[in-house]
Parts: sequence; C-alpha cells; structure tokens
Amino acid sequence: MDDKHDSLVEALAAALPADSRQKVQGTDPSISPGFKGKLRYIHSPPRPCDPLFSPPPGHAPEKTRLSSHFLSLSVDAKNTASGSSIRHPYYDTPEEGVLGLGIEVFIYSTKHLTTIFVSKADTTGYMASSGTTTRPTCTTFVRWLVDQERKKRRHRKIVVSLFARSQSQYLFPGSAEHDRKHILDDRQLIKWWAKVLDPLLGHEDTELDINGYIAIPGYNTTEMRSYLPRNQHRNSRSWKAGHPLTELAETRGVPIPSAPRSLLPRFPDDPKARFIQELDDEAGLDAEPVTTGASKQKSGQWHSVRDLDRFWEAMEFRQECSSGRVVGFLWVVISPPSRADAGAETGESQEASSQATVPIEHAGAPTPPKKGKRRRPLTGAIAARQPRLKGGASSSSSSRAASSAALKPLLNSSGVRTEGLQLSKAGYAQALQTLLHLDFASLEAAARSTTKWVGEVGRIGGGAGGGDCGVRVIGRACELDGEAEKGQGFGDTGIAGVEGGGSGDVDEKEGVKRKVERVEGMRGSGVVNVLGGGAVRKKPKPGAD
Repeated sequence: MDDKHDSLVEALAAALPADSRQKVQGTDPSISPGFKGKLRYIHSPPRPCDPLFSPPPGHAPEKTRLSSHFLSLSVDAKNTASGSSIRHPYYDTPEEGVLGLGIEVFIYSTKHLTTIFVSKADTTGYMASSGTTTRPTCTTFVRWLVDQERKKRRHRKIVVSLFARSQSQYLFPGSAEHDRKHILDDRQLIKWWAKVLDPLLGHEDTELDINGYIAIPGYNTTEMRSYLPRNQHRNSRSWKAGHPLTELAETRGVPIPSAPRSLLPRFPDDPKARFIQELDDEAGLDAEPVTTGASKQKSGQWHSVRDLDRFWEAMEFRQECSSGRVVGFLWVVISPPSRADAGAETGESQEASSQATVPIEHAGAPTPPKKGKRRRPLTGAIAARQPRLKGGASSSSSSRAASSAALKPLLNSSGVRTEGLQLSKAGYAQALQTLLHLDFASLEAAARSTTKWVGEVGRIGGGAGGGDCGVRVIGRACELDGEAEKGQGFGDTGIAGVEGGGSGDVDEKEGVKRKVERVEGMRGSGVVNVLGGGAVRKKPKPGAD
C-alpha cells in the first residue's frame, strides 16, 4: 500500500472495483457492478493480555499487549445479490444496508515482535460484486494494519499469521443457508489466503526483508509448494515451505535450542494451541513459567514431542488436521533493515530498562547521597501580574484551536472520522457477541440484523440514539484490458464463507485509476484560473520611492 493512503477509507476505495457498467451500452451480467457501500471499522485500544508464547524455564513471561480490530462492508439492500425477484418494501428503507463481509484481526505487541493474527473472516453472499471485493478488502486491511504498526515502531519485526480452515460460517449466523454463498474447500481456501497475503511481499519499501511461509501437516515440501503463488518479487522475496518459528524465537531473545512449547504461539481457536494444551496436560506443565519443581518442569519438555519437526508430524493426526481435512498455516515475516537493528535495539532496551526493576547485582551498590542546593531568599519588589481567567475569550479561542488541531489528524477532507470507532474491551466484545447472535439466512433477516447491529455498535460507542459509524466508500479500481498482472487479481472469500463469482485480475501498479468526484456545479469546468502579472500586487521594498 502506498504511503499516500494513510486513511483506511482511501486505501479501500483505491482497491475496490469501480463500476465499469457505465462504459458499456446495455446490461451485461458478466460485467462487475463495482462496489458502493459502507465501511465500518471498530477496534479496541492495546491492553495487557496473557503471553502469546510460553516462556522458557527460568524466564519471565513476555509482557504482551493486545488490540482487536474488526472491519465490515455493507451494501444497499436494493443492490444485493438476493437471487429473488420478490422485494419487500423494507429492503429499500434502511440506510445501514446489508452486511456482506467481515474480518477480525488481533495484534499482539511485545518488546521485540509484533504479531498480526487474522482470526476470522466471513461473507454473507449478499454482495453482488463479491468476486472482486472480498480479496482486495482483506489484503488492503492487513496491509494497512502492517503500515500503521510500522509507523509506530519502524525497527520492530512484524509477522502476519493465520490458519486456513474451511467452514460454512464464522461471523454471520445462518448465512450458510443462503444459496448465493459459495463455500471453498480446504485446498482452495489455503491457495486463496496465500494470494491474499502475497501482495505483502511486494511492499514498496525495498529495504524491508519480507518472506512468506506455509506449513500443512502431512504434506512434504514439494506438495506444499503447489499451494503457493508463483509471482516473482524483487529483492529475493519469496514463499517458502516451512515455518519461521525458530527465526521468531531468536527475535524474541529465546535461547536456541529450546523446548518447542516456548516457540509455538497460542492463538485463540487455533488447532496448534489445542494440541499444545493437550501436550502440556500430558506432561503436567502449566502455561505459567516454571522455575522450580520436577526436572521435567525445569526442562519444559513434553513426553512425546521433543522438537518442532515432530510437532508438525504429530499435528497430522490431531484436531482438524485428521479425518481427511487439510489445514494450512501461513506466515509473512517483515524484518526491518539490518543496519537499523542495532540502533533500534538500543533505543528499545533503554526504554524497557527505564520500566524494569533494578538488576540484582546492582541492587546492593551504595548510592552516593545527593548534595542539596540551598535556595536563596527572594528579595526585591513584587511585580503585579494580570490574572488568567478561565473561560475568557483568549482562553476559549486557544482551547478551540487546540481541540481542532488534535481532531484534524482523525478526520479526512470531508470531516468524516476515518480511523474507525474505538471501543473499550468490554464494548468491543459486546459488539462481536451481538453479531454472532443475529440471523443472515434471508435478505430480509440480514437487513434487519444489520440495522440492529449497527444501532448496537452506535449505542456502545456513545453515539446519539445509536448513530451509524459507517463511512461511504465507492470503489475506484479499474482493470486495463490485456495489462492485468497475473496473480494480483481479485477473488472470492474469507477464512469461512466464500461468495462465488468471476475473478478479474488487476494490475495494482498500472491498472488503478482514480475516479474524481466532481462537484455538481463544476461538472463542466476543466479550466485552471491563473492570475496575470498585472493582477499581482507586490509589496514595496523598504526605502524604495
């Protein structure tokens, strides 16, 4: 994603398809109608959470902070792919539209590593342009989150992680009953997600070292390569069959070799995490760090699994990976420039040391007493000073100016808040729980559920009367005939639900055109007014007569 797309709204508008029907006479059902709808982005601020990794024996757990992010797209009810000619008057009434896509992402931050975990993604089947909407939305949202994290900590390694497992529905209850919702099987879904993450390897910053990884329990290296995109990327960036867990452990400062339980993350609803818990229970190990106890606890070793290779072999016969199911684990590791690592580590270490406790070897060292400075008594006349009144004209104007300056970065040119709605931890959880208890089996039910969810989110966020936090988005991406970049096109689906439809490949560098929205009164005006030399008044120089 280009740096000029700091706003999530602008980034999505540039990635979503434009309406190409206006260029074609007549109606062709094979032509994508483009995207016109609303974006809703809610998130919670970073907060302390349980460690993502189990610490090695004798080490304290990593201080970890978690922030949650949820993005949804909705379309007008009259523009949905309902598959029915019968329309209820209610369909054209709500301004909230009908939810068509949702994706949830968790961001875990530690001292040395930021982990962006794609938790869930789902579709409802009601977006008519789903074949050219779902994949660019997921790609753009993940890339935007990556860039936001890089702006905060440019010298910290970032890893994007997810596991692909086909399921009929994740976020939208009842949507599997909609006949327009097409579900990909396990193999198709793994390939789809690899294509979603592949544009990350084409990041514009050439100094970044970026590589993708894939691990499929029960598959050898040759078999896994068949799931990977075949695009060529600059600076030797590529996909590899395997995992980056050892590399990430070194980044975290974990001694190598270490027990595999210290190298594996514990994501929510993750097959790996459930298997890790089974192995912990079998060996009598707790998730908490162990510094005393039996020898097996001190070593942090499992009984049957001694290294990562054996762990992946055993995963083939555990949980969702058995019974003929295929589960893919994907990572994209984004490493900062090596020449900046030393300075970054020094700065971060100094910042961390200011918050850490004093080391034991220095705790007993005597501290020389500080010599206190004696204040001199004040002498001379007392100068009178005008009192500063609260609520005065100068005070209120400066207050308004400060308030406007603080609000300006959060707004775009139209005054709409572009960074979404921030909710508390409890508020965010309530918003997601409300969504998981709605019904999307039919168009009317989906429209009513969307209205209810939007109102609940507005109420949680403190909006007057449960106002809508949605922002209108119109797609601007157009494809150029014969110049589409292979592998960079749009596809169908998310981790769970998949909407069928054609795929239109789009060159991300050359195939994106901006559709300038013209003001009604200036539609025919294309002239730039330039002041002539005689119309410019120059300030006379001092002393010149």
